Amino acid sequence: MAGEQQHEHKHKHERDRDDEHEHMTVAPQAGREQQVCPACGRPVETVVRRRKSLGIYIPEWVPGPCRNPDCPRYVLAEG
Repeated sequence: MAGEQQHEHKHKHERDRDDEHEHMTVAPQAGREQQVCPACGRPVETVVRRRKSLGIYIPEWVPGPCRNPDCPRYVLAEG
């Protein structure tokens, strides 16, 4: 009896894990969510910045500059 309950629990746990994977969205790059421009809503590159916390630097993924010429936050591409 106890073995059957443990076996049922294992299957329920596996189902929960499978359901969890179905609801996750994978970002196009590096497993991160796609960043968007806060002004126009178009996709932008993801930029990694550093911030210091408790004496160490921690990576922070933030939206990069917007390349949409019609956007008020437009930044001309360097190069």
